[in-house]
This record gives sequence, C-alpha cells and structure tokens, in this order.
Amino acid sequence: MISFLKNRKFDFFSLGVSATIFYFVIFYLVPIFSLVGVSIKFLPAIDVDNKALWYSILGIFCFIFGYLNPIAPYLVKKISNPFKKEWDYKKGFWVFGFIFILGWAVKLTKILMGGYDYLNPSQRFLQNPFYSLFGNLNWLSYIALAIAFIFYFNLRQKGDKLYKIWGVLAWGAFLLELLYSLPSCSRMSMFTPFIIYLIVRWYVWERNLKITLIAAGLMAFILFPLGNACRTPAILSLYQINKPQIGEQQKIPLNKPQIGEQQKISFIVNSAKFASDSFLSRVNELSVFSAIINNSQSLEYGSSLREVLLTFSPPRFLWENKPKSANISSNEFGHKIGVLTPDDKTTGVGPTVIGDWYMNFGLFGIAVGMFLTGIIFKIIYNYFIVKTEASSSGVLIYSFVWIQLIKGMEDWIAPIYVGLFRLLAMLLIIHLFLKKK
Repeated sequence: MISFLKNRKFDFFSLGVSATIFYFVIFYLVPIFSLVGVSIKFLPAIDVDNKALWYSILGIFCFIFGYLNPIAPYLVKKISNPFKKEWDYKKGFWVFGFIFILGWAVKLTKILMGGYDYLNPSQRFLQNPFYSLFGNLNWLSYIALAIAFIFYFNLRQKGDKLYKIWGVLAWGAFLLELLYSLPSCSRMSMFTPFIIYLIVRWYVWERNLKITLIAAGLMAFILFPLGNACRTPAILSLYQINKPQIGEQQKIPLNKPQIGEQQKISFIVNSAKFASDSFLSRVNELSVFSAIINNSQSLEYGSSLREVLLTFSPPRFLWENKPKSANISSNEFGHKIGVLTPDDKTTGVGPTVIGDWYMNFGLFGIAVGMFLTGIIFKIIYNYFIVKTEASSSGVLIYSFVWIQLIKGMEDWIAPIYVGLFRLLAMLLIIHLFLKKK
C-alpha cells in the first residue's frame, strides 16, 4: 500500500483518472451510503432510480473507452507543441507582479460593485455590460498563484536560493486567496488555491499520493462544512450539543469532569456528522440526473450546446442583447426538474455532463457524447503534460484546464467549453511573456 502511494508512474491528476474518481463520487457515493443504511440529514430518503443508475454506468464506460482509445495519442503526435520551452526566470517577478496586481484589482472592483457575495450579487453588478469579463479576469489572481508555486518548486529543485523568495510570494498569495474566499461562502473559491497547489506540486516537485489524498480529505470534510455553515448558519442548530440532564432519572449521577468529557465526545461526534452530511449532500448528482431523465420534455437536439458559438461573438459591452449563459438560469433549471424547494432562490443546479448529453440527444447522446469527452480529455492531458514532459507552461495551462473540466462534470457542457476557450487565450498570452526566447 505504501509503495502504491509513492508510485511515481501513477498519475492521479491525469484527466482520465481524476474524472473517473470524481464521476464515482458525485453519482455513486450517496446511493452506496444509502444502501448500507447511512442517513444524511440534508437529503430525503434516497430511492435509487435503476434507469438513471444504468444510464450513468453506460456514460462512464463510454468515457473510459474514449479515453483509452488510440485516436487521441495519434492526433497529439501530429500537432506541434510550443509549450515545451522553459520560462525565463528573469521575467518571472514582473510577470507575476503585473498579473497579481491586476487580478486583485479585479476582485476589489467586484467588491465595490456588489459582486462579492455570489449568492446574492447586486443588480448593478449583474446588469453591468462587463459582467462576463469579470468572470474571465477573476482567474488572474489564481494564475499568479500558480506561477509563484511553479517558480518556487522549480528553483527549490535546482537548489537556487531564490526559491525562498518565491516561497514567500506563493504562500502569501495562497493565504490571501483563502482570506478572500472564506467570507464569500463560495466553496469553489476555497477549493481552487488548494487544487492549484496540489497539481503544481504533483508535476513539478513530487508525486506523493498520500499527501494528495490527505489534502483532498481535509478539503472535503473541512471546507464543505465551512461553506455550508457560512451559507446557512441556522443549520448548526441541528447539531446542537445538549448538556446531559442530572436528576432523579439518571441511575448514575455525573460529576463536572464527567459532564465535560461527555460534552467533548458529543461535540466531536456532532462535528463529524455535520462534516460528512455537508459533503455527501453536495455530491448527490444521481438524483439530479434521475430527475432529468424522468422529466417529460422533448429532446433539444443540440440547442443547449450552440452556446459554444458565443465564444466567437462580440462581448456583451458591444452586443447589448447577447444571450445569457445557461449557468445564469441554473436556479430556474433546478426548479423546473423539481430538485429544489419552492423557496430556494439561490442554489444553482447543473444538469451534469451526462444529463446535458441526454437532454440533447437521449441515450445515444450519452454514449457518443461521453466517448468524445474521453477523447478530448486524453488529447488535453497528452498535449500539455505528456508531450511537454510537464514543462512550466504545460503545468500552468493544464492546472486551469483540469479545474474547468472536472468542475464542469456537474454543469452545462457549453458554458464550460466557452470559458475554457477564453481561459486558454489568456494563458497563451501569459506563456508568450514567460517563455525563453
């Protein structure tokens, strides 16, 4: 077991491995716990839909078949790769500084315009013609964080004393991201700095699965409950620690030290239950998929996927009536398929990757769509990691593509790839400034 955890050949962050694990977690973890009798406070009794279960199994098998298909490696060999070039360390400080300052200027502007609270943003922010631009530029501070960690680990590996300076910059930027994200109640904002650190560390410094799994566990069972408590503090009352009553009904009276010990045990048990409930209630995507396939609606035949074409259309400040992203109506979608309560006006619900394929093309869409998704994921992994031998630019770009695609497995397909195209354009420009001539 220990040798497996230290196996450098196993790539946990390859898109094929990561996507398969994430797919299992979001679709099957809750049903498995339900079958063994584990109750989850925030979810009703789970009744596993057999049709949804088999359709989802078809989806993951088609994805794996597409990922392992030799088409992707063949195509990657035919495509030239400009990302093998290493970075110019002399340019590092000013490129990092510029992106860092610009990124935080964007975040401070969001605060001033009322866009910090993503659960209840101001109308002034939502109606701003530059609204979508903020979403793209919000990545800048994270990109600066990734650059700092790449320089830090690279220089540390080479024994260059400058790694200490980059260490201060990297961990300082990391702490700033956490301080910014915690009051926002956004789980994704909390997760992103950790994910960037883990991916960069994995490819640049050390492939240590043990540290990665510990970090993933901490994210799941600390950041999920933090986000849950931040959004709805009243939930904590459901896990209130009750002091034991001392009276005639107790056969064995408890003294003060015993009461204190019982309270500690109660606190630990309730906290663990709250953490597990917070995590499991967030990964119940099979119920969403079940609601989609049992919802009487005609197939869309690609209509929701046409949004990818909006990538090449003028920005909103030039095209005032530009159609809005499907993500904007995610709360409305949740009500439409019946997975949200009538009074829930903030929770966003995505159809999941297999749900979106099903809504457009039915069962055929799941089979072919997931097969193509597997091919695309393998092309991206081979192009940015395998072919570049995990170069600095390859790792930088791959880190953000990984986040966008893995997170996107819960969401609409089109907005994810629209955002990906824009993000790649931004990262390409940064690569041109950092690479050696």
